[in-house]
Amino acid sequence: MAVQRWYPSKVDWWLAILLAIAPVASVIALIGTLLAGTGVVIAAGGVLVLAAVYLGLVFPMRYGIDVEHLVVRHGVVRQQIRLSDITEVLPTRSPLSSPALSLDRLAIKFGEGFFKSAMISPAAKAEFLSELATRANLRREGERLIR
Repeated sequence: MAVQRWYPSKVDWWLAILLAIAPVASVIALIGTLLAGTGVVIAAGGVLVLAAVYLGLVFPMRYGIDVEHLVVRHGVVRQQIRLSDITEVLPTRSPLSSPALSLDRLAIKFGEGFFKSAMISPAAKAEFLSELATRANLRREGERLIR
């Protein structure tokens, strides 16, 4: 089933700066090696590896909702969470690693245990929560959704 709507990740300004440092530094290093005439292959390899990591694991980072699933996409990775399995959605500012480019996050619980949850950061959080509540048949309590 095709995703009905995609919600891009919110991006915190400080994280955008941190994410920009490595590519800018690697391009500057590549330019320096081109001007010096040595180490070009290593510097170009570094730029390519960094681009592969960013495109493979980070960009695009977005969240989609279709008839049956919440789709969490980051880079080439896609995680599908059945809407019927979602038991709770609550706001969090947890800094734990997750497919989110902001600390303004939503913790999605879809089972028991640590691995049955995901943290995401949709930019249009209110719209996302409204659509998720409707499609997953969850009850809304402020920024929290429960089954």
